Amino acid sequence: MKKEIVPSLAKPVGELWRNLQTKQEGLFLVASPLSRTPLPIYEWIIQNADSFPNWDNFRFVFMDEQVEEVNGKPQYVPIDNPASLEGFGREHFLHPLSEQVSVPEEQMILKPDLENFAEFDSMLEKHHGLDLLILAIGEEGHYALVMPGTPLETGYHAARISPKVITQHVEKGGPYENSNFGERGMSLGPKQVLSAKNVVVIISGEQKRDLARELLSHDSFNPEFPLSIIYHPEVKDRVEIYMTEDVVK
Repeated sequence: MKKEIVPSLAKPVGELWRNLQTKQEGLFLVASPLSRTPLPIYEWIIQNADSFPNWDNFRFVFMDEQVEEVNGKPQYVPIDNPASLEGFGREHFLHPLSEQVSVPEEQMILKPDLENFAEFDSMLEKHHGLDLLILAIGEEGHYALVMPGTPLETGYHAARISPKVITQHVEKGGPYENSNFGERGMSLGPKQVLSAKNVVVIISGEQKRDLARELLSHDSFNPEFPLSIIYHPEVKDRVEIYMTEDVVK
């Protein structure tokens, strides 16, 4: 496991992404958070997009999204809903990227069918896992919408979101401030972390100091602190952690 303290997440993570995308033959599958933390990385990638090859093969795999029930059936919230994670991702990354690289926005997107998570899991397994998985740390030590206590063998699934996590998303200055962020969501699972070819953990901001300290105090997987999965023996040698200087001051 590699750990680095950096002035900004943008360039080191962006360059790592570019290096992996350059080496990849065939589809390059990336899952990354839709929150404030990775925004500098997305901005750097957009600004330097012409130095990346193979955008035709790039696919953004949605790791989580809000879910609502309509006529007794679950469905994703519309992307124009302020609580939509896909809407956030399109606005801050996929739309400006597609304009920069002249690749259709829709071509870049992979998202599971809510009624067939097993099929999506199987597709990723056939690809031998995500090529790059970027994870940020949340209020309960969670990543994506993987809540405490999620079993290790869980793949893509429907999650019931804890009140603390909802508050974190809609608080003042949060990425979904004042939105109607609901109690249910779609999320990848520990299974996708364990199979990912490259895992990057990004931590930024002084408000994340205690969470970072708790994460680094682990040396094995504890399902009650979901991101501690990075210490699982099946994946820990493929993990890189990048923390900005304000996290460790």
